[in-house]
Amino acid sequence: MQTFSKIRPWIAGIVACLTIGGPLAVMIDGYVLMAQNDPLHPDVLVLIGLLVWGLVGLIGVLTYGIHTYHVGWRQLPTRQRILLALYGIVFLIGLCVWLAFLGLVPYQWVDWIIYGRAD
Repeated sequence: MQTFSKIRPWIAGIVACLTIGGPLAVMIDGYVLMAQNDPLHPDVLVLIGLLVWGLVGLIGVLTYGIHTYHVGWRQLPTRQRILLALYGIVFLIGLCVWLAFLGLVPYQWVDWIIYGRAD
């Protein structure tokens, strides 16, 4: 059991890189294709990446939030504080897009996240 506790931070870091980096790579690809005026709707790649980010952020905030509630903020290691903040930022961005995607807020409110401009 001692070896698992030593590799647990590495596992958490790798999972964070994959779950946040994967959708980020899809979004970057979509932004590049949008800059090249690709007619095959690359904005959908950006939207899917942002929606996945919302789900990943929700799961991360719940996971680390419950752990923080049990342990307390002051006893939380620095890496877990960083991951909680990172998942929180990702969740807020994804939440904005999910609210617009579900039609609960006007889509123009989050249009700048996908297209990089405010109309």
